[in-house]
Amino acid sequence: GGYSAHLNSSPTLIKSKMAFCIASSTSTFVGAKVAVRAKAARRTARAVQTNAKYGDESVYFDLGDVESTVGSWDVYGVESKARYPDQQEKFFEQAAQGLGRREAMYSFLALAGPAACLVFGAKGSKDAKLPITVGPQKEPQLGPRDRL
Repeated sequence: GGYSAHLNSSPTLIKSKMAFCIASSTSTFVGAKVAVRAKAARRTARAVQTNAKYGDESVYFDLGDVESTVGSWDVYGVESKARYPDQQEKFFEQAAQGLGRREAMYSFLALAGPAACLVFGAKGSKDAKLPITVGPQKEPQLGPRDRL
């Protein structure tokens, strides 16, 4: 009946009916007439110039005078690539050589994860004094017939 009449209506008619329903329900709850506000005129944006000076709270740097504005980077360490002794560099390169490939890293993680769990199960649980490794702390209470 009444529902099928809405299906045959034009989209403009449906929109106007919806707008009327919303407007009338709003005015019913508020108790005032619904008024349409005029659009406010757009303001034009003002041009603002930003200035950065040395000594402001925000620290800026000058590419022409980097050392005075950001500081000297020579104090943070040696700039050359030979930072480590040759023996130490050789050790770390050989130690990490097998983990350079993705498959080798995955296999290492696949073995190291369960191994860590087993080590914790064997030694870590005793060190953490978990109740299952410590055992009962009190004498068991006897039952009503002097049995456990």
